[in-house]
Amino acid sequence: MLKLVQLPGRSVRLFCCSCKTRMSKKDLTDVFPSKYSPSLEEGWYRWWKASGFFSPRIHMDRKRKPGEKSRFSMVLPPPNVTGVLHLGHALTATIQDSLVRYHRMRGCETVWVPGSDHAGIATQVVVEKHLMAKEGLTRHDLGREEFVKRVWDWKKEKGDRILRQLEDLGASLDWERTQFTLSKEFTESVDQAFITLFNKGIIYRKESLINWSCVLQSTISDIEVSHVQVEKRTLFDVPGSGRPVEFGVLCNFAYKVTGSEEEIVVSTTRPETMLGDTAVAVNPEDERYQHLVGKSVWHPFRREEIPIIADAHVDPQFGTGAVKITPAHDQNDFEIGQRHQLKRINILNEDGTLNQNGCEFSGLQRFTVRESICSRLEELGLYRGDTDNAMSIPVCGRTGDVVEPMLKYQWFIDTDKIGEMANRAVKDKDILLNPNLYDAVWENFLGKNSNRDWCISRQLWWGHRIPAWFCYKEGKENEGVWIAAVSQSEAIRKAAENLGCSESTLKAEQDPDVLDTWFSSGLYPFAVFGWPSRSEDVEKFFPLDLMETGHDILFFWVARMVMLSIALLGKLPFPEVMLHGIICDQQGRKMSKSLGNVIDPMHIIHGASKEELLNELDTSAKNGYLSQEEVEASKTGILKNFPTGISRSGADPLRWALLSYDVKSQQINLDVSLINRAGAWCNKILQVNKFLFQAHQKAEEAGKSLSELPKDFKPSIVDMWILNQLANTVKRVNDGFEERNLHVVLKEIRGFLYGDVCDVFVEYIKPELQNVDNPEFLPSLLFLHTCILSSLKLIHPIMPFITEELYQRLPKLPNEKRKESIMLENFPQAMEWSGFLNKDLENLVEEVLRIVSGVRGMKSNYSLKKGSNPSVSIHCENWSISDLNHFRTLVQRLTRCGDVEFLDSRPDLESLQIGCVVSAIDNTTIILNLGSALDTEKEVKKLQEKIAKNARDRVKLDKSLKGNFKFRESAETVAEKKKLLDEELQKLEQQLKIMQGLKSD
Repeated sequence: MLKLVQLPGRSVRLFCCSCKTRMSKKDLTDVFPSKYSPSLEEGWYRWWKASGFFSPRIHMDRKRKPGEKSRFSMVLPPPNVTGVLHLGHALTATIQDSLVRYHRMRGCETVWVPGSDHAGIATQVVVEKHLMAKEGLTRHDLGREEFVKRVWDWKKEKGDRILRQLEDLGASLDWERTQFTLSKEFTESVDQAFITLFNKGIIYRKESLINWSCVLQSTISDIEVSHVQVEKRTLFDVPGSGRPVEFGVLCNFAYKVTGSEEEIVVSTTRPETMLGDTAVAVNPEDERYQHLVGKSVWHPFRREEIPIIADAHVDPQFGTGAVKITPAHDQNDFEIGQRHQLKRINILNEDGTLNQNGCEFSGLQRFTVRESICSRLEELGLYRGDTDNAMSIPVCGRTGDVVEPMLKYQWFIDTDKIGEMANRAVKDKDILLNPNLYDAVWENFLGKNSNRDWCISRQLWWGHRIPAWFCYKEGKENEGVWIAAVSQSEAIRKAAENLGCSESTLKAEQDPDVLDTWFSSGLYPFAVFGWPSRSEDVEKFFPLDLMETGHDILFFWVARMVMLSIALLGKLPFPEVMLHGIICDQQGRKMSKSLGNVIDPMHIIHGASKEELLNELDTSAKNGYLSQEEVEASKTGILKNFPTGISRSGADPLRWALLSYDVKSQQINLDVSLINRAGAWCNKILQVNKFLFQAHQKAEEAGKSLSELPKDFKPSIVDMWILNQLANTVKRVNDGFEERNLHVVLKEIRGFLYGDVCDVFVEYIKPELQNVDNPEFLPSLLFLHTCILSSLKLIHPIMPFITEELYQRLPKLPNEKRKESIMLENFPQAMEWSGFLNKDLENLVEEVLRIVSGVRGMKSNYSLKKGSNPSVSIHCENWSISDLNHFRTLVQRLTRCGDVEFLDSRPDLESLQIGCVVSAIDNTTIILNLGSALDTEKEVKKLQEKIAKNARDRVKLDKSLKGNFKFRESAETVAEKKKLLDEELQKLEQQLKIMQGLKSD
C-alpha cells in the first residue's frame, strides 16, 4: 500500500508504508523500445507527484536573470464534482498544463491549483436521479438534513473521480492545494464575502422576476437556460405535464372594453398567463387605439376592470398591435408594469400548478390550463383563433422543463459600479482578453445599457446556505431586519444594535436558500489561497498571472471573478484572460448525450472495447444518470463510429491532437483520426531517439568518447545549418508560448524535428554514423544529440510522458549536466542559440532543398532500375557555384543520385544526350541523366498503355457526335478535343521511339 507522507521542510513524497523507503524512478534497464506504445506513459506521473515536482517550491532557490519572470500563478477552472472528464475538460487541462510546464521550465515559481466545484444544481439533480432509480425516493421524502448527508456520502464515494482522471492526462497540478468549494475553509471565505458585500450595500434583497424551474423548484441562472427555436406548431414532452405540450402557436382572444361595444384583441403564445394580466397596452402612435387609452377592459375570470395603457415598447406590427401585460410572468411586461405602477399578480405555485389567483383553474398544471383556458374563452365568445408562430422556448438545461418567469424575493448583487469598473478594466487594457474579439462581448455584457444586477440566491438544499438572518421582535415580524452573520447569535447581536433593543427580545431565522454556485466560483482566484486571511499565499500568488477558460463562460464566471475581486480586494484578479473554443464533433455539432457523439477522453487514453462502452451506458441508465433516449443515441453513435471499440492511444497523442487546432477559435471540430496520426508522430520521435541511442551504443562499444573531439574542431556547413534551424525554432516556440499560440508551437516543433532533423540532417549523417572510425562520426553524434535533447525539452510541455521516457533513456555527453526530471530542465531560450543564426546560410539551404525536392519529383515520374543512381546537373542563377558546391554531398544523399554537378551557365538543351530529362523552375534548371538507370521495359509498357488509352478516348469522342441530341457534342468541340488527342499521341509516340532506342542499346 502507498500513502503520502510529509517530510519536514520538504515536499510531499511517496513512500511504501511497509519499508518507509522513497518511491524510486521507473526502471529503464530494459531494451530500448522498438516502437511507440502508450504503455511508455506508465509510472511517470506517480513518480513526478511523489517527488514534489508540481510544487512551486521546486524553483525557490533558482537565481534569476534581470527582467526574468519569478512566478506563474494559475487555477484550473473547478470541474463539477458530479462530472467525469470530457473533452472540454481535457482541452482546458492540456492548454493549462502546457503553459504551466513551460513556465516551470522557465524557472518560475509555478503554482497551478486544482479543485472541484460543489455544483449546486448539477449535483442535486444527479443525486436525486440516483435516489429515485435506486430507492424510489425524492429529496422531500428524506428531508433537507438527510438529503444533504446523502449528497456528502455520494461526493466522498464518486466526487474525486475527475481529479484522478486529470492525473491520467498528465496535468501537473499542485495537489497539496486541492480545493472543494463546499469545504469548511472555502465556506468561511464565501460567508465572509457575502457579509462584507452586504455591509457595503452591494448585496441587497428585493422582489424581482427570475428564471424559475418548476421541476427543481428553484431559480436558475441564464447559463442554465437553453433556447429552443420552433418555426411552427410543435409538440414537446415537458416534465410533469403528463402529455405532449404544443408550442409555436399564437393565440388571439378579446377583452371587452367596459361601457362600450368595442373590444381589443390581444395575441399571446402563453394564454394561461392571462389570468395574471393587469393591463392591455398599445403603442401611443397607433391611431387604431388612441381613443381607448385611459379606458379599461373587463377581465372575464377575475371579473374586474384592468386599464388600457400606452407604451412605446409595444410593436404595432406584432399581432393585432395590442398586447396583454402580465408583470409577474414576463420580463418586458414587468418593466412596463414598473413604468405604469401596475399591480403584479403571481398565478403560479413553485411546482408549476396554478395558485389561488388562478380562479377556476386553481390547482391545475399550467400546461393543462393552457388548453382549458382557450376552450373557456371560446365558450365565452372571446376566442379569436390561433396561427402558427415562430418562437424561442426557454428550457432548463438540467431538467428539460420549460422555464417560467416568476416573481420572487431574491438576493441580488448591485453590479452598477463594479460592473462599470470591470468593463473599464478591459477598455483600458488592464485586463487583456485573448483573442481580443471578445472585447466587444465583454462590453455587451457589462456596458452601461446592458449590465443587470445579479441574482445570487437559489432554492436548493445542496450549497452554501445564505448567511443572512431575518431578525424581529415576536409579534412584530413586519418590523424585522435582515442581518448578514455567520451564526444566529451574531445575527441577534447585530440586530439588537440596529433596532436599539435587548438581544433577549429578538428572534432570528436564517434564509433557507443557498447561494448561486457562480458566486462561490467567483471568489476562486483568491479564496483558494486562504482569503480573507492575509496569508503568505495570497500575497505571493494573487493576483493570478493568467486566467484560461472557455469563451462560453466569459460573463458567467470571468466577469464575476473580476467584479467580486474589485468589490472585495480592490484589485483585478488577473491581467490576462485566454479564451478557448468549444469542442465539437467533426461535423461541427456540439457534443451531447442526446446526439450520441460524446467521446470520453479516458477511453482514448486507456482504450475500451465495444462491450465496455455499451456496458458503461447501461450502468449509467441503471443509476439514473442517463435517460433511455440518451443511452440509445449514444449506443448508435458507438456502433457507427467505433464498431470494434476504441483503441488505446495514451495521453500524449490526445494532448498533441487537441493542441494541433487553433484553440482560441470559437469552435474546434475534432477529427478523431488526428489522434491516431499523433500516435504515429510519437513513434517518429521515438525512432529518431532510438537512432541516436544506437549511435551512442556504437561509440561506447568502440571505446569512443566525445571528449576526444578537439576543442578547435570545425563543424561542417550542414552542422551549422541545423544549429541555425534549431535557433530559429527555439525563438519561434518561445514566442508561441508567450503569445498563447500553441498550434504555432506544435507546427514549429514538428517542422524542425520531422522536416529539418529527420528528413534532412539524419539522412545526411547516416553514412558518418555507420562507421565509428569515420572522422565525422563524433561531430555528427554531438550535433544530433544536441538537436534531439533540445527537441525533447521543447516538446515536453505538450507531451510530458514520452519526453520524460526518452530523456531518461538517452545517454549523457561527457560533462553534460542533467536534472532529475526533464520537467525541471531549463527551457531552451533564444538568447542561448542566437549566435548560430545565419540568414544567408538558411536561404542557401532552402534553395538546395528546393533542388532536392525537384530531383525527387523528376525521379518519381520514371521507373528506375533498383539500386541505380542517375547523375544530375544543376544550374541555379541565384547562387554561385562556390556556395552550392558545399552541398553536393547533401543533394547526392537526399536524392540518392550519383554524380552531382553545379553548372556556372545554363546548359544547351539541344546538345543533351538521349535519356536526359529537364526541369526548369524559378531560375533553376535541373538535368537528370536517366539513360542507363531507366527500367526501359516498364517505361515502354507504360507508354503503350497511354497510347492505347488515347485510342479509346478517340473512339468515345467519335461516338459523342451521334446518339441522343441532349448529350451530343458539337462538331467544333469534337474537333478541338481531337486536336489535343493528336498532339498527345505525337508526344507519346516520340517518347516511345526514344525509349525503344534506349532499350535496344
